[in-house]
Amino acid sequence: MKDRIEQFEYEGKKFVYYDLSNLKNNGQFREFIECAKKDIQQYPGNGSLFSITNIEGVLYDTETKTIVSAWMDFNQPYIRHGAVIGLDGIKRIMVNSILKMTGRKNVKFFRTRDEAVKWLASL
Repeated sequence: MKDRIEQFEYEGKKFVYYDLSNLKNNGQFREFIECAKKDIQQYPGNGSLFSITNIEGVLYDTETKTIVSAWMDFNQPYIRHGAVIGLDGIKRIMVNSILKMTGRKNVKFFRTRDEAVKWLASL
C-alpha cells in the first residue's frame, strides 16, 4: 500500500497524494489507512501539508464511511487544506457527510489532480 502514497513539493509547498482508487473492500481500506498513518506521522502536526485524495472507483459503504471518518479525524492536525478527486454523485454525498461529521471545512472537490494541485498551491 505504500506505493499508493506519494509525497512531493510544488511551488515550495509539501503535498501528499493518497491513491485509494479502485479499492474494493474494507480490508484494503484498513490496510491503506494503517500505512498512511505511519507515513503522515513523519510530519509535524502543525497543519503544514496539502493533501490530494483520489477515490475514483472505490467501493463505499457504511463501514468504509466509518473507516474514512476515523482517518480524517486522525490526519486533521497534519493537513492545512485538502482536495478530493474521483467523486461521483453517491461518493460526493458520503464525503460531504464525513466532512460534516468531522467538522472539516478545509477540503474541496476537483475533477483532476492537476486542478487540485493548482488550487492548493494558490493558498
